[in-house]
Order: sequence, then structure tokens, then C-alpha cells
Amino acid sequence: MAKIKASAATGQYPIFLPTNEWPQPVIFALQAGSPLLKDGGRYGAFSDSSFRRAFEFYVGLFRDSLAPAISSNQISNVYQEFANGTFAMMITGPWNIGEFKRRLPPEVQDKWATAPLPGPDGPASGVSTAGGASLVLFRGSRHPTEAWKLIEFLSRPEQQRRFWQLTGDLPARQETWRDSSLVGDRYARAFWEQLQRVRPLPSVPEIELIVTKVFETGEKVVQGGKPVPRALADLDDEVNRILEKRRWMLSR
Repeated sequence: MAKIKASAATGQYPIFLPTNEWPQPVIFALQAGSPLLKDGGRYGAFSDSSFRRAFEFYVGLFRDSLAPAISSNQISNVYQEFANGTFAMMITGPWNIGEFKRRLPPEVQDKWATAPLPGPDGPASGVSTAGGASLVLFRGSRHPTEAWKLIEFLSRPEQQRRFWQLTGDLPARQETWRDSSLVGDRYARAFWEQLQRVRPLPSVPEIELIVTKVFETGEKVVQGGKPVPRALADLDDEVNRILEKRRWMLSR
């Protein structure tokens, strides 16, 4: 990234990391070996050395002007800015494959690619989060038989392949990945490789609020200059308060 920055014009950056998104700092933490939470999800682990290492790397990208210190709300059209060379890369998901194909101008279509995430300690450490959605049949459904048939239909490999073609969302069934249209897709291939290196977030109900606190802490450091040790100590305090009810319930 330093080489890209050295050859970039004013206002151009190697990478775009929106300061109002949590996946990027959380992924860096997972790559550094941080558990995010400790003691069975009872307390935050944000002052620990592994998270601090990742967090300092994250905020360092802004301090070294390798990423613009702005949120996604401050860019009206991320595809246009990518095409204009405002930034050379971004961390995103497979849903953007279709968006890039539709929104980038023709002269840029042969100039972009996808790649799995690198890691701080070699390819094996280049992990990411495992996201997705679920098909659910509610216990109180008035039409459980019909609903189950719909779930079965949507779970078929041919339907998952079609859904990927329409939306860019990756299929959950491995059989679908053996289809030539997926195996031979140069953009989807990187996401298949990445799926071999994923880590789950801590399984606590409060995790969505907790990861929101992570990016908010990053913004305070990047935008306000708050010292990293103080910011991480405050983050631990906030998260420990969020987990107070969890500790109370587990104690009983």
C-alpha cells in the first residue's frame, strides 16, 4: 500500500475503510488472534495485546494517509470513486460482484479483480468473518407444510446457483460450488478461497452492539486523536457494562 500511495495523486488512497463500519477492524482483530471477548463471553478483551496490535494497525492506515478518514456516508457513489481512482481497493463481500459489473463504466470492467484477504502472519492468518442469513420456519406458522416446501426448494443447488447469479450472494451448499459457472468465475473464486479461512464472532446476543462499539472507538481515535490505550480501556468498560446482564444470568 505504501508503494501505491507513493505513486498516487493528491486525494487518492490505496484503500477505502469506512470509519462507520465494524467488519474491517474486527477482521483485523480476528487475524491477530483476538477472541474479542474472554471468560466465556463475560468480559471484553480489547485491551489485550492481540486486539491492540490489530487496532493500532487499523488506525495507522488512516494516520499514514493510506485510507481516507471518512465514513461511507461521505461518499455518494463508491463505485464511481473506485472507477475514478480515489481508492485502489476495499474490503467487501460477494454481493458487490454484481454491483461492480453493473455500476462500473465499460472502460474499467477489465481493470478490477477480487482476492482473499492477506494476513499478518502469512496466508493462513488471512481469516475473515463468516456471515450469511438463514431460512426459518416459525413454530406458529399457519402453513408449515407449504413453508417447509419453500425452504426445501430454495435450498436446492440449482436454486442457490440461480440466486447467486441474481444477487451475488454465495451458495451455502457445497454441491453448488462444483457447478462450472461458479468454479470458473474469476470473481467468485476468491470468495471460495476465503470461505476456507473464516472465524465466527463470539456467540453472545449482545455481539451486534459490541462490534458497533468497536468502530465507534476507532472513529474516536482516528477523528479525535484519542490515545489508543485509553480508547481500548474505555471500550472494555463499555462492553463490560453491556455484558453485565449476561454475567448475572450465567452466575445463576
